[in-house]
Order: sequence, then structure tokens, then C-alpha cells
Amino acid sequence: MVNKLDESVGLLKRGTIVKYLSDKGIMKVRLNTAPAIKGSAALPVDVPAPHSLFYNNGLFMGTLPQEGTPVVVSQGSGGQYYFVSFLAEDLPNVPDLKLGVLLLRSNDDTRIELDVKNNISIGSPVNNIHINTDLNYISTNFYSKYEFTQAQRKIEGVVKRDLVLNQQFTQENKLEFDDYEKYYRIIGMDNSVSPNNNPTGSSKNPPFVENREIVYEFQYLSNIDDDITEAGKYSDSESSISSADSFNLPNRRVSRADTLSLSLVSPNFLIESVKGTVIDIFGNILDLNRSPLPIGQGQNTIDPDRSSDKSASFKLIKALERRSLAYHFEINARKDLRGQSAADVVNSTDDYARNRSRFFIDIDKEGQFKLNVPASSETGNIPLLTRYENYSTFGNDDPGNTDMLVYRTDNRDIYQDSFAAKSLTAVDAGFLPQDRGSINIMSPADGYGSPKDRIDDIPIKHGMVYHDILQTCFVHQNNQYLDYQAGEVDPLTVDLSLIPPLKNVASTTINISGDKANAGGRSGLLNFDGSLEFNIGANTVDRQSLWLSSAGGVVANIGRDINGRSVVAATGGDFLLQVGGFGITGDSRFETQNNGIKGAVLDLRVLGSGGYAHMIRIDDNGVTIMTPGQLKIHSKKDMTLTSDKDIRIECNTLVLQERMHLKTFGGSS
Repeated sequence: MVNKLDESVGLLKRGTIVKYLSDKGIMKVRLNTAPAIKGSAALPVDVPAPHSLFYNNGLFMGTLPQEGTPVVVSQGSGGQYYFVSFLAEDLPNVPDLKLGVLLLRSNDDTRIELDVKNNISIGSPVNNIHINTDLNYISTNFYSKYEFTQAQRKIEGVVKRDLVLNQQFTQENKLEFDDYEKYYRIIGMDNSVSPNNNPTGSSKNPPFVENREIVYEFQYLSNIDDDITEAGKYSDSESSISSADSFNLPNRRVSRADTLSLSLVSPNFLIESVKGTVIDIFGNILDLNRSPLPIGQGQNTIDPDRSSDKSASFKLIKALERRSLAYHFEINARKDLRGQSAADVVNSTDDYARNRSRFFIDIDKEGQFKLNVPASSETGNIPLLTRYENYSTFGNDDPGNTDMLVYRTDNRDIYQDSFAAKSLTAVDAGFLPQDRGSINIMSPADGYGSPKDRIDDIPIKHGMVYHDILQTCFVHQNNQYLDYQAGEVDPLTVDLSLIPPLKNVASTTINISGDKANAGGRSGLLNFDGSLEFNIGANTVDRQSLWLSSAGGVVANIGRDINGRSVVAATGGDFLLQVGGFGITGDSRFETQNNGIKGAVLDLRVLGSGGYAHMIRIDDNGVTIMTPGQLKIHSKKDMTLTSDKDIRIECNTLVLQERMHLKTFGGSS
């Protein structure tokens, strides 16, 4: 039977999409061969919209039907038309197809290709992500890369900063939504003018690039505030106002351009690193002290309106740029603020502004670095000299399966053992080695504040690797090394009671908790299993190689080399040493101690082979020299001995100008 209005029923028919009814999922298709009715254009037929994949569980693949697209339809039973296929009549819009390649494309710059050689390409032929599952690699060649997860934000590409206040976008959009990307300004070599990617020519102003990353402490969506605000959220009278609500101006920390803003005001921002030229949020190029370099000012610009000699300006810019930072790493170090808010200490200079100290290392483009290491709190960690082992490597019942995971009821995996030097206890015959380490770490809660040594099964003690630190200067700790004059000289020339033995080389106990906690003020532990060689240059202005300012004392115990020598030193210039002086002020931990001028002591003792010590001591009593052996003094020129009081010589035999004088006992002369 022939349909009077169209071709024979059941045949395929060509047509064009003239309209799409999204609410009904219907395409209006005008058939090419349908005759007009009463002088009007042929009415379009209803065709259900096609979808490549549709399933009731939500699986879907498809696109919005485009008006003007040629299609092929067919009429089924009841006169209903159904979509058969799209018709490629416009051949220039059909991409070049390759054998063995599956192509999904929206335009030339957006496509997905899969081939039979295990290649997956997403993007354009120029910029794409290429994955090969057979060769096990993935590569990208996009200009910029942004990652925003609950753990971090990472920016790779040209440096862009948000330099204009733009309130048309919400703050969160500036971080994760790419629609705001075009509002950022690219920062170039001359940050005062727009960059130009032209590889040649006088207008060249290449943009800087960066690899910048911020790592969070907790997931980003947790909205972690400063400690005081956060603590209020756990109370029954919880306040609905957080510190984030107090911003009247844009919140810098929700911008992908934010940099160099770590602070305990926003403690969730834990770690920041920048590789490449370090540029602040306002587009300033920074030096080693994070101060803006004056690039783009005066003649330091390639702006043709301000610079008459752009070649000379380029050289001035590069000279300044050598001082710019090339690497930045910082940790938002936690502080014991004792109930203060982080905002309260922003302007505080107490204790050398220690509560605002963060761990960072900055390196400029000349290779000079600046390192800051904060001090620990009184309840902070004490780094111990330990070696680490997993329980599976030493506690497994089957030694052949050391890689197998061994479950324990206490879920303990990592165990430690100390390699500190054994402590020495003085006995009559010398010293008796005891347990490794010499300083106890105590906690009022359990009596010990350190893990147990897995080998010795005792709490690990604090100590040094090669010596018992408490036995440093052991000759000074017992005057028995000086008692060789007793009973031989009457009266005693040197009153040993005026030379108190050395005590408290270091505290024997450290408390890590409670009101008496005193474990703070530590910045780290460095252990080198081998030797270390230092070569230190000199500055230009003073030709000086080392400045050393120590807030506290130095306790050192130096071993000896193969020749029995502990220190072999030569100075090319004068050696000046002052013993005694002022203590430090400005540190609240030591404000009750005497920091004025101290009557200092210089006490030099050399242990002889006979078990006695030679001594040169300078103290409030004067200068004392003792030796169990000979004392010889010689002068090539005149020698003068004077005293405002008596000069006394006591000896068994006095030889004066080759004349012998014997000591007279019991006489008057």
C-alpha cells in the first residue's frame, strides 16, 4: 500500500531535525520527500530522541540533537517514526577516520581516541593526555595543570595572581572553578607590564612559571579555624560564627593565587612549597628576606613609555632578579599558645617572637639559603638516637617470612632500639658501663616518657652516640685527680676546698608532661654515621667566616684520631678568647636567672698517664697552676716577678745562681 503523503510505508526516509522538545524527548524531523499540504510546508514528524546508551540504573551516553542535522528515520507499525542514524551529507565536517581507531569528538580541539595499540588520547592533536596501557606510561603537554583535592592544592604553569578586586564571583569559585581563570593576571619578567610570549623582538617579556603546592592537615571541607574558635565548636554553647565569617574583603586563602600566607590563624594550611620564581599574591618578585624587588621601577623596566634603553633595562632587571627566590618550603609549625589566639600573638615580640616562628628554607637564585628551625614546646618531642624495625622483620615465628604482616593485639608495628653510647658510672677501678643513654625521660602519668628498647626491654634514654654526655670533663668532677700534693706540702699551697668539683654537666632527668615539663627549646637532632667536612668561605665586608651566637652553654666530648689527637687546629690570625660576660635577656624561660656579669672560671686540666691531672685555673681567687710532674718556665729575655704582697718559695732545695740552699726545718731562717 502506498501512503499518499509520503513514500511507501516501511522504507527508510531522509529528513532534517528542525526542533528538539527537551521536556518530551522528541525531535521534530521534516522529511525530504513529504509533499506540501494546501500550499504550506510539509509538517515535521515526531521522532523519539536517540541516545547511544541509556539504562534505568543511570548509565547514559548521548548529546543534545542539533537543529539542521540530517538524519535517516523509518516508520514502524502504527505510523510512529523512529531514528535510524545520522546522515553524513556535510563531508567537510566528518573527521578523518583511521582504521582501528575509535573517535569521540565535539570539535577539532576536543576529542577522545582509543586504538587497538592500547593508546588513549584525550584533548586535541596538539595538547592532550596520552595514556598507553601496554607501555605503562601517561604523558601530558598542557601549558598549565591544576589539582584541587581534599588533601592539597597544586598549581603548575605560568604565574597568575588575582590583582583586581572582583566580587562578581564567590570566593570558592576563585579556587576550584575554571571560569575565573581568565581574570587572573600573568606575571612576567617585568611585573609592571603585561607579559609577551614573542620569542624575539623588543617587546619580549616572558612570563614566570611555578610549581606551587599547599598540603592541608585535615580535609579541606572540614573548615578548620584557629584553635580557640575550633575549641568553641565542641562546647555546648557553640557559636555559629567562625573566623571565616568575619571577612568583609575577599578571603585570600580560598584563591588559587594565594601564596606565602601560612599562619596559625588558618592552621589547616600545613605545608607550602614553591619551585620556580617565588612571587607574592600581589605579583611582587621577592628576595631572600621576602621583600619585593624594585623591578618595574625607574629604569628597571622594559616598558617603552618609561625606558629609553630597553637593553640596559633588561640587564638591570636580570641583576635584580638574581636576588629573587627560586625555592621555598615552609611548615606551619604548631605552638603552645597557652590559651592565646593566634591573632593575639601576631604583633608580639616576646621571647624573640618564638610563637610566630615557622620551619622554612628559602633559596635564592644565587644559591644562598635562609633556614629557620623553631623550638619545641616544653611538652614537645625529644629526638632519640634509635634504629627502627618493623615487628614482622624480627618478631615473626617463621624467620623465612619476614615480609609477612604480623598482627598483634596492641597493633604495634614499629619498634626501636637505641644506639647511644652507654652511660658510665664511676667506681674505684675506673668506670662501669651501664645502659645505653644517660638521661631519663620522665612523664608523671606513667613514670617514663620514651618507648622501650626492643632488645634490652628498658625505656630508651637520651644521650649521645659516642660518649656519655654526663661524663664530659670527668677530671673536673672529682678532685682526686689533684690530690697528689696532700701530705707533701705543709701548709698546702693549693686549697682544693676552694676548687669545687664540677656538677650538673647536664640534667639527668627531663620531664615531658605536667606542670614541671622542661623538654622544650629543642630544634632537632643531626646524626652523621660518617665524617663531615666543612669548608667555610668569608664575607666581603669583614672577611669573616663564622658568626656564632649561642643562647646556652656548649657541652662537647671529642674523640681522638688514629694518632691519639683530639683537636689539631691552626689559626692564620689572632686567637682572642673572653671567658665570662653577660647572659642573655629577653627569654622568659630564664628571666629568674642571673643574666648579669658572672665571675667566670677558666679551668684547663690535662690528664696525665699516672692518673693525675695538670691544672691551670683562673677564678676569683686568682691563677692556680698545678702539675704532678715538672714545671719549667724559661724566658729568652728578662723575667720579672713582682707582687704587692709577699713572694714565697717553698722547696726542699733551692738552687740560685748555681748556689744550693737547703730547706731549714724548725729554725728561724
